[in-house]
Amino acid sequence: MDIEEARRVVSALANGVHPVTGEVLPEEHLYNEPAVIRSLFTLLKAVRMPKRAPLSLEERQKENVKLGRPRNAGLPWTETLREELAKQFRGGAGITDLTGRFERTRGAILSELLRQGLIEPDQRQAEMEPR
Repeated sequence: MDIEEARRVVSALANGVHPVTGEVLPEEHLYNEPAVIRSLFTLLKAVRMPKRAPLSLEERQKENVKLGRPRNAGLPWTETLREELAKQFRGGAGITDLTGRFERTRGAILSELLRQGLIEPDQRQAEMEPR
């Protein structure tokens, strides 16, 4: 067993969940005792995983695609991309079209348009409503 697997097991127990079946442990179970829960969380804090090296832009994009997210989800906006987004929005491009062109989430597009003052907060909220 590696350290990550051990952390997963201890974390499940600390949260009152059977680490194999995923079932919630009975209220009277030993792992639901406050002292045990505090001990498990203390151990989890003490056994922190080493931080991995930051991913390159290309690696982050590949990870996004692998996880089913838009390719540029969560990545910073460059000034060039901000200008291009504003230009296309002013030119009549719709939100759905922009999400595809910029490979970003609907929320990211709307937030950037709001940040640039191209839409109002109530417009952003209305666009975020499920359709």
